[in-house]
Amino acid sequence: MNKVKERCPKCELKYSIEPSFYTGAMYVSYGVGIAFAVATYVILLFLGVADNPLTIFIAIVAVLALTFPYIGAVSKAIWHIFFLSTIL
Repeated sequence: MNKVKERCPKCELKYSIEPSFYTGAMYVSYGVGIAFAVATYVILLFLGVADNPLTIFIAIVAVLALTFPYIGAVSKAIWHIFFLSTIL
């Protein structure tokens, strides 16, 4: 009764993906993380507090630590859309 179908009845799209499919999302996560780090640095420059390298480091690490779950989820979604949007 609660069994998920293996394929779409209309387009035959396979719902299950290979076990290591989302490994490539690591690369997307790296790019998104770099974008967050650069954005943090630019914000620190505009605020005028980017004079101390330790302040910059702590701010970037804090932002990345707080946004880590979000970055992971967004990276998986981007990776999924990148490969499966052409199928749908």
